[in-house]
Amino acid sequence: MPAQNKLDHLEMVLGRLQSEPMAAVRSREQGAFAKFAGHNQNRLILHGAGPLGRLVLHGLEQAGLRPIAFTDNSERLWHTEIGGVPVLPPTFAAEQYRDSACFVVTIYNGSQARQQLKKLGCRNVAPFVVLSWNYPEVLASIVGVELPHKLPAFADEIRECYRILADEESRHELVGQVEWRYWMDYESLPAYLDPVGTYFPLDLVKPLEDEVFVDCGSFQGDILPSFISHWNSRFQHIFALEPDPENRKVLEAVTKNLGLADRATVMPYAVGERDEMVSFASTGTVTSQITTNGSISVECRRLGAIDWPLTPTYIKMDIEGAEPQAIIGARDLLVRHQPILAACTYHRTEHLWQVPNLIHSIAPNYNFFLRRYAEECWEGVCYAIPDHRLRSR
Repeated sequence: MPAQNKLDHLEMVLGRLQSEPMAAVRSREQGAFAKFAGHNQNRLILHGAGPLGRLVLHGLEQAGLRPIAFTDNSERLWHTEIGGVPVLPPTFAAEQYRDSACFVVTIYNGSQARQQLKKLGCRNVAPFVVLSWNYPEVLASIVGVELPHKLPAFADEIRECYRILADEESRHELVGQVEWRYWMDYESLPAYLDPVGTYFPLDLVKPLEDEVFVDCGSFQGDILPSFISHWNSRFQHIFALEPDPENRKVLEAVTKNLGLADRATVMPYAVGERDEMVSFASTGTVTSQITTNGSISVECRRLGAIDWPLTPTYIKMDIEGAEPQAIIGARDLLVRHQPILAACTYHRTEHLWQVPNLIHSIAPNYNFFLRRYAEECWEGVCYAIPDHRLRSR
C-alpha cells in the first residue's frame, strides 16, 4: 500500500476514534464482556493458573468477585488450590460448567486455549482483556490495555509516532494496534513474528563482535542463550541487571552454567529516572516490579550514571512498565554513545507510541521500528537503531 494510503488509513482510524460519542464508546466497552459471557458474567472459571491467572484472581477478589475455579492444562496443578480456589482438569470443568460459567482465558497467547475450550463444549469463552474493561480499577494495571474511551486523547502522539517510524511494517503495526485496542478487532492485527527473534532482529541490526549487551530486567537469564546464539558467541560482555533476589539467584546460576564467568556481570539494580531506593514487589517471577507497596526496597540506578567498565552498545528493557523512566535515566548514554535500544511497549497501551516518541525527543537521529512477537499486543518491542548499526535492507 502506498505511503499516502497508509497515512489516510491512520487518519481514518483516528477520525473514527475522535468522532464516536463518549456515551457510545463507554457503553460499548462496558458491554464487551457480556457479549462473550452471556448470563454468566459473575460465574467465572479462569483458564490458566500461571502468574497472569493469579494476578487476575487477586484483582477480582478486590472487586468482590471470587471465581468458581481455575482450570489448567498442567496436570501437576489439578486438584490443588490457589488462594483457596480449586484447580480443575479442563475436561472436568467443561463437563460441569460448560453452560453455567464463563471461561476466561488468563493466558497471554490465548487463541489455542480458547479454541480448546470451545471444542470441549464451553458456551461462553472470553479473552481476559474484555474482562479487564469490566473491572478497570483492579485489572487495568495488570493487563496493561487501556479503556477505549481514553485513546482519542492520544491522537496527536500517535500521529507523531507514525511520522518517525522507519518502515511500513512498523506503521502497519501501530495502526493495527490502535484499531485492536479500541474495537477489539482481531482482523486489524498484523501477523506476529517468530518469538525466536525477540529483542534481536538481525534483519535490522548488524551485530558487533565486541558487543556489550545490557539486559535490564534480566529475570532468570531467559534471553541470554538467545543473545549468545544470535551473536554466535562473538561478543565482549553481558551486564545482566535484576533487582529481585530470588530471580537473581537463578540468574547467577544460569550465567555460570552458560560458561560466562568472565564475560557476564550480574548487577542487583532496578533502572529508572533517578538514583534512589525504591519499593519493589519481589515475587521470584516475571511479575516482579517497582511498585508503591512492595515487599522490599531495592537500589534503582540511572543507566547513564552507572560507572560502566565497558561502554554499552546494545540495551534491552523489559521492566514491567518502567521503560519510560529508564529511558530518561539513560539519556547520557543515548546521546553520547548511541547504543541500540530494544524497549518493550506492551506493558501500558500508551507506551506503544510514547516509548518511540520519548527516545526520539532525546536522540532524534535514531531509526525507529515496532515489532511484535506474540498474539494481540504482547511482546511488543520498539527498536531504536543508529545509522551505523542499521543493516542494509
